[in-house]
Order: sequence, then structure tokens, then C-alpha cells
Amino acid sequence: MTIRPGLHISATCFQVGARHFTLGAIQNVHTRQAGHDPLTRRVGAMAVVGMVLLGAFAPLLRPTGIVAAVAVLSGLAVATLISARRRPRRLELWADYHGHPTQLFVSDDWWLFHAVERYLRRSLVEARLGHLNLPRPRPSRGVPHPSNMHPSRLVPGGGRSGWERAA
Repeated sequence: MTIRPGLHISATCFQVGARHFTLGAIQNVHTRQAGHDPLTRRVGAMAVVGMVLLGAFAPLLRPTGIVAAVAVLSGLAVATLISARRRPRRLELWADYHGHPTQLFVSDDWWLFHAVERYLRRSLVEARLGHLNLPRPRPSRGVPHPSNMHPSRLVPGGGRSGWERAA
């Protein structure tokens, strides 16, 4: 199945760009989240340092200086939140490939990442166990049809309600 150009999962191989991974050699598939974007980390660090400095030097500042510092720190805090929202953490798909930890796939797109992970796990199971065509059991009705519930068709003695259908 080709999910995107350059991203293909078959019954024997997982291909990401020019990298090919045979499904038989992939084990212990797991996900990780990378750290935040560098911009988010830097702006957050500047906001924290600014708060510490404001706390240390607040007794020495005039009220207008405190108001200005609070305004700047509020702007940095808002920039940190917006950056964290607009630049999400990368999702990474890792596995042991020929016994070595290997990064198989990376994406910022939550939907695409989980679609690839889900299809890869399904392909791994099918590669190990073979394609399973198990017959589906017929669904049983939890509640009998109302025509079977007429009092003339019920006899006392069984079932959850104390009544069962007459044979």
C-alpha cells in the first residue's frame, strides 16, 4: 500500500524514501516523541529567565518598569504557547532492525504517523502469522424481536427475567 509517494508498505517490505526495511527483520516497534522545536525551547527559556530576573530586581524597579517587564514577559509566554501549538513535537517510529535500534519513520503529522504505524503493525502481524481469513461469527441479537416476546409465547421458569420462550 502506498500511503504517500515515497512511503510504501508491502507484505515483505517497508519503504521510506530510498530506505528499505524487510518486515522479517523488524522487531519491537515502538513510538517516541522528539523534544520541542528549538524556537519553542528558546522562547520558553527567555520567559523563565525574565521572570527570575524580574523577581530579583522588582524591589529596585519603578512601577512603570515592573508593568513594562510584565508586559514583555507576557508576550514571551504567549509566544511560547503559540510556538508549541504551531510547531508540534515530532513523532518517531523506532524498531530493532537486525538487532540494532533504528528510526524507521518521522512525521509532524499526527494522522499520517498513526496511519503508517497502524498499517506497519498490521503488515508485521500478517508477515509473521500469514494472512488470516477467519470466518466471522454471526452476530447474536442481544434483545429478542418483539414478536417473540408476546406473553402467549413465554413460559415461566428460565432466563434472566424468569421467563423463557416456549418451544
